Amino acid sequence: MVGLLFVACGSPGPSSAATPSPAGSAVQTSPTAASPIPSVKPQLASADSRYGRILTDGVGRTLYLSDIENDSIPKCYEACALNWPPLLATTASTSDPRLNRALIADSQRKNGSHQLTYNRHPLYYYAGDRSVGEIKCQAVIEFGGGWYVVDTRGNKITTR
Repeated sequence: MVGLLFVACGSPGPSSAATPSPAGSAVQTSPTAASPIPSVKPQLASADSRYGRILTDGVGRTLYLSDIENDSIPKCYEACALNWPPLLATTASTSDPRLNRALIADSQRKNGSHQLTYNRHPLYYYAGDRSVGEIKCQAVIEFGGGWYVVDTRGNKITTR
């Protein structure tokens, strides 16, 4: 018999923080569940964390991927997108030398908006991360898949 571990990230608890890279900043919107609005000029950056170097937005907010999305097509909508707001973008850029510009792209969502992808993975915030560098929901199973912070090559980090 195989067991499945389900961990909800909704409860407050100790969080780990990531230290943003000074690789540039951009005007970013707050990743609120109610209204994920595209940034004027979205940027990707990286930051040191207890999981190693991870992908962040331009102001240092942690970004996640879902392991059920392996073809650039977003699958997180409705309740999922309330908990995991997509990083919406009209353009994509980075000034972080640790990131590969060729891996940055976007994918169209059902409503016509564009979601930033890195190494073919649509990128998301976690709604419970309220501050720059917070990581409150790492390596959990929710909405049919695993959610993970992303390394600078665009791969999931599975460490808990």
